[in-house]
Parts: sequence; C-alpha cells; structure tokens
Amino acid sequence: MKIIPEEFINYAYEERVALIKKMLEGKFDDSILIGFTRHNAAIITSGPAGLNGSIKGVGFIHKDEILPDTIEKMREELHSEYNPTKAGKFLLDEIYQRDKIDFTKLISLELARKHTWKNITEGKKEATILFFTPPSTSYEVRCKVEIHTKGLIWEYANSLHDIFHRPEKPREWRKTPAYLFKIREIYNNSEDKIGVRIY
Repeated sequence: MKIIPEEFINYAYEERVALIKKMLEGKFDDSILIGFTRHNAAIITSGPAGLNGSIKGVGFIHKDEILPDTIEKMREELHSEYNPTKAGKFLLDEIYQRDKIDFTKLISLELARKHTWKNITEGKKEATILFFTPPSTSYEVRCKVEIHTKGLIWEYANSLHDIFHRPEKPREWRKTPAYLFKIREIYNNSEDKIGVRIY
C-alpha cells in the first residue's frame, strides 16, 4: 500500500495539532480561524440529489487495532466534567498522537441527512473532499465512502465531536451516522501546483 505523502499529513494533521496547542496557550488571533479550514472541508458528491457540496468537519481516525482502547478512554472523558482546556489536552494526549493515526482514512458526521446523505446512500459510495486554506493552499481528496450507524467507527466520530463541542444536553447519536472516507487519490490544487496528483 502506498504511503500518504508527508506534505498532506503536514497540512491536514501536523498544522492542526499546532493550532490546538496555540489555542491551549491562549493565543487567539485570525490565524486560528484560518487554521480551522483544515477541519471544515467541502464534501462533494453527485447522485440522486444532484451535484452537491457541503461543508463538514473532517478528521483522521485511529488505526483499527487500537480503536477499542481509544474508545474506552473517550467514554471516560465524556463522562467527566467538561472543561474546554481539559478537552483540548485530552485531544493532544490521547487522540492527536501520530503513531495512532491511520492517515489513509478520514471521518465525518452526518448532521443534516439531506443532499450528501441522499447521494451517498442512494448513489455511488464516492466523494471528493476539498480542502482550502487562504490564501492559496488546496487539496482535493477522492475517496470511497462507508456509512456507519453503529460500532466503533460510529462511536469514535460521535465521541470526538462531543469531547470538543460538548453539548449542554446529550445529543441523540442514533440520528448522526458517521462517514468513513477511504482515500483513493490526492491532488495538490494549490496555485503553485494546480492539480498535481501526489497520491
């Protein structure tokens, strides 16, 4: 199996970790907002609902063999008292550990169940994830898609969301399926590359 290029890992993972560290240090400026574009990508699909683009939070997932252990730690964190700083530290200490990450997969939650949902459930299980960080960095990630409505991948995605965005009232996770995006191709669409395939 080919290895995901370091340039994409640096963009989508390493720089995201640096962003969280900056937030925990209380350094809030415009770069924080721009940095979050690595999290909020456009999910492009085509199918019964037509050609569609939807902004969704995306991130990497842990390797299969360590998911059960990770889930146990996430359950403990979710049952503890919420504190934003503590939640951020948990993400750095337990989730954003490079040796635990499967860089061939991305995950997202389906919170709306509208156009993206219809296209993926009723059409081809394919999507393109488009990242853009101003002023000129962009990656196009073409994927096969799996839908998870239960199990470890579904629990990981929902837990990760709620650890960082802890709702005042518990969400009904049964209403929020998880997408597992298996990366097939990556293109560097930045202005100095303009569509160069890197994976």
